[in-house]
Amino acid sequence: MMTLPAHPRPWRRGSLFASGPRRPLDRQERARFRYLLRAHARAGRLSAKAEWVGQALLKRLSEDGRCDPCHETLARDAGCSARTVRRAIAALQSLGLLRWQTRLVWTGWRTEQTSNAYELIPRAAPPPPSCGGQSVRQTRKKDITTVQAILLEDAAAARAALARRRAVIEERLLGKGKRKCRAFLRA
Repeated sequence: MMTLPAHPRPWRRGSLFASGPRRPLDRQERARFRYLLRAHARAGRLSAKAEWVGQALLKRLSEDGRCDPCHETLARDAGCSARTVRRAIAALQSLGLLRWQTRLVWTGWRTEQTSNAYELIPRAAPPPPSCGGQSVRQTRKKDITTVQAILLEDAAAARAALARRRAVIEERLLGKGKRKCRAFLRA
């Protein structure tokens, strides 16, 4: 029986044999993290469930900065599935609101993953304004004038269509009237 040589590094790159990063958040940083979650959700960059997962992570963050709940715990806290938690965590990471470190332990000659150590980042950049840097009043004014222009174009097109229809109907009516007159004169 031939045995395979042991892999020189049986764990994934970036994994850690320690407790992982710990970053305690004070009251202002927690509030900032909640604000960023809401702002990204309003901007459409986070789903509602991803925002709930972010709130669940914040809830599970201890005073010393330790945050290592499993996906099932986060799913239970957020009221969603573990698969949704994985997608939400990836979305939070892509927005720069979250980092995580895979943690491993040795069990005899093997390594096993215990849990991920999460680090919440309240200093991430807020989403850019969705109105292109204009004030809300300017954006609404611009939208109203655009809508008015579209309505005027639609009204002009409707008037032209009605005029064409009227001409067709008048032609048909006058055509029938001429035929009736001719028939009456012949008789």
